[in-house]
Amino acid sequence: MRSLNVLHLASFVGNLGDNAMHDGEYRTRAADLPFALRHSPCEVREFIHWQRRAFDESFVGEANAADLVVIGGFSLFQLWRETTSSGTYLEAGPELFAAIRRPILFHGLGVDATRGVSQVAVARSRAFLDAQLAFDHCRFSLRNDGSDALIRDHLGPVYADAMAVVPDGGLFAEPDAFDHPGVPEGARFIAVNLAGDMPDKRYAGADGADLTRRFAADVAGGLRALLDEDPSLLCVFVPHIYSDFGPIGAVLDALDDRIRRERVVVAGLAQGADGWAPSFDLYRRATAVIAMRYHACLGSIGFGTPVFGISTHHKIEGQFEALGLGGRCHAWTAGTDLAPLFDGLSGDLADPTSTIAQLGEVRAGERAALKRHHDDIAAWLSHRLENAP
Repeated sequence: MRSLNVLHLASFVGNLGDNAMHDGEYRTRAADLPFALRHSPCEVREFIHWQRRAFDESFVGEANAADLVVIGGFSLFQLWRETTSSGTYLEAGPELFAAIRRPILFHGLGVDATRGVSQVAVARSRAFLDAQLAFDHCRFSLRNDGSDALIRDHLGPVYADAMAVVPDGGLFAEPDAFDHPGVPEGARFIAVNLAGDMPDKRYAGADGADLTRRFAADVAGGLRALLDEDPSLLCVFVPHIYSDFGPIGAVLDALDDRIRRERVVVAGLAQGADGWAPSFDLYRRATAVIAMRYHACLGSIGFGTPVFGISTHHKIEGQFEALGLGGRCHAWTAGTDLAPLFDGLSGDLADPTSTIAQLGEVRAGERAALKRHHDDIAAWLSHRLENAP
């Protein structure tokens, strides 16, 4: 089996879900591709947020020293962004990718329209893709969270049709087992993941009012009812990024003091490759999950843990719809409440059998789809490696 060095441009020290995604991707590639892949991480924040690097000759040299370049998964297409010449998340144009002589796999890309759609970004993204899709050494795929529909609606069907739709690797992550303080082996608990980033989008009313307290009261009320129904049940809050402690704290404020002290655990947070596994092990061990973040939902589905999503971001709804699980996702806005979610969760806690079977079928179907995509990639990559300069 040929060994390949892979330069992987992605997020490695951001949301813990990114690391779960990489774990699942690396595992499934190792199982499906006829190559032994050695992935070398290249942190995308170095180029965007921290600006300690640029997409320049140094990056091109690093890419050409590898056998394969993988870019993603992250939301490359940010349809509101007007600050890059490409219209995408990256300040990198076709001339950069033309200078890279190695195969480039833009894998599992997302589309972000949470801050609207700018026609400037749309026009620049089309121009970017017109050039990139013409390159024989580049392949694109979108993750199946509704990104395909956003590309189709805003950039056009020709662009959507040019990119495969693939399962996200987070569905196939396999964390190690850990001991968790306050969570005895065999304990029944609900794992709760709340998102604290983008509060101006997640928790803002039509008039701009901050609805965080109202959201927290809805969540606290639902949890209180479930904990009252089952005195053996615990609640474990699982943050993915430091800002998640904000809504967690707001829910704790809204809970009774006795519940906070006797029935609640707040998990720790460690960033990066070593931090994701303890958190995702909680989703695997949980009796049920409530989650707002994409990979918290996706990982729970992959583990067969009954999960309900709270949608304050379009990709959460898109994910559940794409997997045929739309009824397990509930939007939260100023005009809605979460009573239907907690009613459904109560049913799963009473008897999870049918839900576990349904999630198992979803995972198996997505794994088969990913295997077909990997077979296609293997053929494409083998041809280019044979003719590599």
